[in-house]
Amino acid sequence: MIDWKIFKLEISDRFNYIVSLSPQKDLPFELQLDDILEKYNLVLNNINITEEELVFAKIFVTDCINQKNIMERHDLFQCKFKNCGFSIIEQPPLDGSKINILFWFIKGEKILKYRLENAFYLHIDKYLHIYHCVRCNSKAYSDLSLQTNQAFMQHKYLLKKYNMSVVDNCIRTWLYIRDIDKNYPYIVQGRNDFFGNNQLNINTHFIASTGIEGNGESKETTLCIDLYSIKGIKQKQIKYLKALDFLNPTYEYGVSFERGTCISYRHIQHIYISGTASIDKNGQCIYKGDVIKQLERIFVNIKNLLSDVKASLNDIGCMIVYLRDISDYNSVKEYINEYYDSIPCVIVHAKVCRPEWLVEIECLALKKI
Repeated sequence: MIDWKIFKLEISDRFNYIVSLSPQKDLPFELQLDDILEKYNLVLNNINITEEELVFAKIFVTDCINQKNIMERHDLFQCKFKNCGFSIIEQPPLDGSKINILFWFIKGEKILKYRLENAFYLHIDKYLHIYHCVRCNSKAYSDLSLQTNQAFMQHKYLLKKYNMSVVDNCIRTWLYIRDIDKNYPYIVQGRNDFFGNNQLNINTHFIASTGIEGNGESKETTLCIDLYSIKGIKQKQIKYLKALDFLNPTYEYGVSFERGTCISYRHIQHIYISGTASIDKNGQCIYKGDVIKQLERIFVNIKNLLSDVKASLNDIGCMIVYLRDISDYNSVKEYINEYYDSIPCVIVHAKVCRPEWLVEIECLALKKI
């Protein structure tokens, strides 16, 4: 069985492909990696691209501590991922496998890419894209607020080397938090403190973000932050999305992120929708206890955020569905299959930042302009 979904968008002489891959179930982890590798090679042949055109991979695993060494020595990571950006996070896929992967390929001329330590660099046309993975260790800082602040500081220092700044160039962040029910308020405080000292406020803007439960490669890794920034972008190319009849600004309930951010290039828009839950225009959770009603509301919210840049749900290139309760998987999967089956999608076990939110979704949309 070929267990994949592919999104394709052709823009002028450049092709974007987003692919979701899942291995055969009920195999040892290393054999699941073998199966992913075989399917990966079939995908390359199927859409006539090469691994040099792989720019990013998002990897979801069930047990990062025990699987880390196996991944590091496997050909999938030794060879296929040696020159692309990737992020590994422990958020167990709920399809019964030990690993799911989202791949993003860009096929076209004038693309240069390389990795240095924990950052990946992608040159496309006049833009430099930087994807930075920061892993916070509780041995270095026991205070989670300070860990969060220091993680953003690391990205700030990295950007400074390229005459960039967080306020001008950072487009998207992902915060993966161990024991989110307990620790989320400290993460929020650390981010708010950093933003307050770096010109990110209600009078300027915040950053599109997902804050969700997730674990790193060791028990001391209490927080993983992935940050994405672009050099060469102008403020007129950036739009922060709003749907005020459906969702309120996040600062009204004490957090600081944008609901979504759209980057307009010459022929394409990249639209980053933050982690979105069943929330109303007053910031209140609605449909408590009903995961399907919450799903329906989430897609209403996402649809209206996308409409702020005249995009639609049909433009979604991939989505990640986070479930608080694994027993909701079958009903959620059935709903996704019925209404959004063509979209590359990963459904994982990850608690959302408010206990009453049973499900959260983030997505990336690509739209031709």
